[in-house]
Amino acid sequence: MSEAVRLIHFSDVHITSRPLGWRRRDFASKRFTGLMNMRFLGRGRRFREANEVAQVLVEEIRERRPDHLIFSGDATALAFEPEFATAAELLGVREQGMPPALAIPGNHDCYVKHAVHDRLFERYFEPWQTGTRVDGETYPFAQQVGPVWLIAVNSSTYNFWTWDATGRVGPAQRDRLRHLLAKLPAGPRILVTHYPLSRSKGQPERRWHGLRDSREVIDIAANGGVSLWLHGHIHRPFVLPRPRAAPFPIICVGSATQSRIWVYNEYTITGRLLTVVRRVFSPLAQSYQDQDVFELDLK
Repeated sequence: MSEAVRLIHFSDVHITSRPLGWRRRDFASKRFTGLMNMRFLGRGRRFREANEVAQVLVEEIRERRPDHLIFSGDATALAFEPEFATAAELLGVREQGMPPALAIPGNHDCYVKHAVHDRLFERYFEPWQTGTRVDGETYPFAQQVGPVWLIAVNSSTYNFWTWDATGRVGPAQRDRLRHLLAKLPAGPRILVTHYPLSRSKGQPERRWHGLRDSREVIDIAANGGVSLWLHGHIHRPFVLPRPRAAPFPIICVGSATQSRIWVYNEYTITGRLLTVVRRVFSPLAQSYQDQDVFELDLK
């Protein structure tokens, strides 16, 4: 009988903290438009309980004891260092006894150039970024969980224009991904990015919200034996068993902490069978509860 592997996948927690340490240069960056979005366009209201709900999520992880965690980015709201520190503490990144984990940054974690230059995400989430690499570069990297390979690809970049929420893997990382997939031993391969390949109905992503080099990455993934693509970025969860964009299933986990959505997925992989349990936070019960269960065949 095949060994069963249990994974918990969550994303887009958007943790913030006080004080943030605003400087003059921040008011001429995406942080200022992000602040306006939080204060006047509803984002702050939607994530006002994010820190508290993240604590409930971590308590569930301690209780449910999965074999591995997958965090597909957007730890922070505005990429301030205090936010990274608070997020890492709330999520138990350095906590003894937490399951091993994989983590990649989201676009909010790359909001400003100096956050990327100073490698703030990599510094605070370093324990969740161990793995097999090519040429010593951080991304991509692979982690093995039983017979399953999880492959982390960084699709998030710093973008100058305030309206630009696109991502890009880039030619250098794509080349390393091709070599990494070629050298991994056999086993189901799951690719993890922050950015999606399409929207919930399979339609292309909006021009300023998608993965710019998705076609190239899909080709590398397909040729490298990837059988499932996991991502975040879009806050409402969905699954595409037979997407038009790729020859393998795609799962968007959604946001674990956004009000009235707050969801995470629990996966059980037995051989090539994937069982997905979608768990949604109940404010009344102050816990996550099963909402949907479905199965997918991994090629």
